Amino acid sequence: MALRIERYGNTRHWAIYDAQELVVVTLYKRGAQEVLRRLAAQPPVAIEAAAQAAAVEAAARQAQELAAQARALARQAQAAARAARARAQPSGSAGRGRPPARAAGGGHPALPLRPAAPP
Repeated sequence: MALRIERYGNTRHWAIYDAQELVVVTLYKRGAQEVLRRLAAQPPVAIEAAAQAAAVEAAARQAQELAAQARALARQAQAAARAARARAQPSGSAGRGRPPARAAGGGHPALPLRPAAPP
């Protein structure tokens, strides 16, 4: 921003220009100098807007990256759950939730079978 102070036409007033654009007209030169000082002390709006837009864009990118990570973790958790269910199912029951069939003679599988009664 290249601000400059000049006489305003053929009057006793003073003007502040930004390039070719008239910004303000004051009655006294000291008033114009004070306005120029205050304008120069403020950060340009365009720079602030650009910085804010960049911050919003960076936050959006970060949110997209976090969402992608969350999707990947969800896929991993689903795969781990499927693997755990597959390990928990006995191979002979084909997933019906029944325990495997016992040998003839019944009883507890860890206990020996009773001998058959004599005829």
